Amino acid sequence: MSAIPEVPTAIGSFATIWSRALYPATRRELTRDQLTALLMPLAEQLRDALHQDRFDPRQARAVGSELVRCHSDEPDALDRTLGVMDAYLILYFPPPEPLSGPIARARSARLQHAVAAGFAEALRDK
Repeated sequence: MSAIPEVPTAIGSFATIWSRALYPATRRELTRDQLTALLMPLAEQLRDALHQDRFDPRQARAVGSELVRCHSDEPDALDRTLGVMDAYLILYFPPPEPLSGPIARARSARLQHAVAAGFAEALRDK
Protein backbone atom coordinates (compact mmCIF):
# COMPACT_ATOMS: atom_id res chain seq x y z
CA MET A 1 0.00 0.00 0.00
CA SER A 2 1.39 3.42 -0.92
CA ALA A 3 1.68 6.25 1.54
CA ILE A 4 -0.78 9.10 1.22
CA PRO A 5 1.14 12.21 0.16
CA GLU A 6 1.16 15.02 2.67
CA VAL A 7 -1.05 17.92 1.66
CA PRO A 8 1.00 21.12 1.77
CA THR A 9 -0.15 23.77 4.20
CA ALA A 10 -0.11 27.47 3.47
CA ILE A 11 2.87 27.76 5.85
CA GLY A 12 4.71 24.94 4.07
CA SER A 13 3.94 26.31 0.62
CA PHE A 14 5.03 29.83 1.55
CA ALA A 15 8.23 28.55 3.20
CA THR A 16 9.02 26.44 0.11
CA ILE A 17 8.60 29.38 -2.25
CA TRP A 18 10.68 31.53 0.10
CA SER A 19 13.46 28.96 0.33
CA ARG A 20 13.59 28.59 -3.47
CA ALA A 21 14.04 32.33 -3.80
CA LEU A 22 16.42 32.67 -0.86
CA TYR A 23 18.65 29.62 -1.33
CA PRO A 24 20.94 31.15 -3.99
CA ALA A 25 21.72 33.98 -1.53
CA THR A 26 22.36 31.64 1.41
CA ARG A 27 25.73 30.26 2.40
CA ARG A 28 25.85 26.59 1.58
CA GLU A 29 26.09 25.18 5.11
CA LEU A 30 22.38 24.45 4.69
CA THR A 31 20.52 22.32 2.19
CA ARG A 32 17.42 23.83 0.65
CA ASP A 33 15.28 21.45 2.72
CA GLN A 34 17.01 22.62 5.89
CA LEU A 35 16.47 26.22 4.87
CA THR A 36 12.78 25.51 4.26
CA ALA A 37 12.51 24.00 7.73
CA LEU A 38 14.15 27.09 9.25
CA LEU A 39 11.80 29.38 7.35
CA MET A 40 8.58 27.64 8.43
CA PRO A 41 8.42 29.20 11.92
CA LEU A 42 9.39 32.56 10.39
CA ALA A 43 6.51 32.22 7.94
CA GLU A 44 4.22 31.55 10.91
CA GLN A 45 5.50 34.71 12.61
CA LEU A 46 4.76 36.75 9.49
CA ARG A 47 1.28 35.25 9.15
CA ASP A 48 0.51 35.92 12.82
CA ALA A 49 1.81 39.50 12.58
CA LEU A 50 -0.31 40.15 9.50
CA HIS A 51 -3.47 38.88 11.19
CA GLN A 52 -3.16 40.29 14.70
CA ASP A 53 -5.99 42.47 15.99
CA ARG A 54 -3.67 45.14 17.36
CA PHE A 55 -1.20 45.36 14.51
CA ASP A 56 2.41 45.88 15.53
CA PRO A 57 4.90 45.30 12.72
CA ARG A 58 7.89 45.38 15.08
CA GLN A 59 7.60 41.66 15.78
CA ALA A 60 8.67 41.07 12.16
CA ARG A 61 12.09 42.54 13.01
CA ALA A 62 12.91 39.15 14.55
CA VAL A 63 12.36 37.54 11.15
CA GLY A 64 15.00 39.78 9.59
CA SER A 65 17.52 39.10 12.33
CA GLU A 66 16.86 35.36 12.13
CA LEU A 67 17.72 35.42 8.42
CA VAL A 68 21.16 36.74 9.29
CA ARG A 69 21.55 34.09 12.00
CA CYS A 70 20.70 31.25 9.58
CA HIS A 71 23.38 32.28 7.07
CA SER A 72 21.15 34.27 4.72
CA ASP A 73 23.07 37.47 5.30
CA GLU A 74 23.92 38.56 1.78
CA PRO A 75 22.20 41.78 0.62
CA ASP A 76 20.48 39.78 -2.12
CA ALA A 77 18.86 37.64 0.61
CA LEU A 78 16.95 40.65 1.90
CA ASP A 79 15.85 41.66 -1.60
CA ARG A 80 14.64 38.13 -2.32
CA THR A 81 12.82 37.90 1.01
CA LEU A 82 11.03 41.20 0.49
CA GLY A 83 10.06 40.13 -3.02
CA VAL A 84 8.51 36.91 -1.72
CA MET A 85 6.67 38.79 1.01
CA ASP A 86 5.36 41.34 -1.48
CA ALA A 87 4.15 38.71 -3.95
CA TYR A 88 2.95 35.90 -1.68
CA LEU A 89 2.29 36.97 1.93
CA ILE A 90 -1.32 38.04 1.40
CA LEU A 91 -1.92 35.37 -1.23
CA TYR A 92 -1.02 32.51 1.15
CA PHE A 93 -2.26 34.15 4.36
CA PRO A 94 -5.32 36.15 3.38
CA PRO A 95 -6.47 38.15 6.36
CA PRO A 96 -10.03 37.95 7.65
CA GLU A 97 -12.63 40.15 5.95
CA PRO A 98 -12.26 43.33 8.01
CA LEU A 99 -8.58 43.43 7.02
CA SER A 100 -8.95 42.82 3.32
CA GLY A 101 -7.82 45.08 0.49
CA PRO A 102 -5.75 48.20 1.12
CA ILE A 103 -5.39 47.55 4.85
CA ALA A 104 -3.81 44.14 4.22
CA ARG A 105 -1.43 45.61 1.61
CA ALA A 106 -0.41 48.37 4.01
CA ARG A 107 0.23 45.85 6.76
CA SER A 108 2.29 43.70 4.39
CA ALA A 109 4.41 46.72 3.42
CA ARG A 110 4.99 47.65 7.06
CA LEU A 111 6.01 44.07 7.84
CA GLN A 112 8.51 44.21 4.99
CA HIS A 113 9.99 47.38 6.44
CA ALA A 114 10.31 45.73 9.85
CA VAL A 115 12.02 42.65 8.35
CA ALA A 116 14.49 44.96 6.58
CA ALA A 117 15.18 46.85 9.82
CA GLY A 118 15.78 43.62 11.74
CA PHE A 119 18.07 42.34 8.99
CA ALA A 120 20.12 45.56 8.99
CA GLU A 121 20.35 45.62 12.77
CA ALA A 122 21.54 41.99 12.89
CA LEU A 123 24.17 42.65 10.22
CA ARG A 124 25.42 45.66 12.14
CA ASP A 125 25.67 43.63 15.33
CA LYS A 126 27.43 40.81 13.52
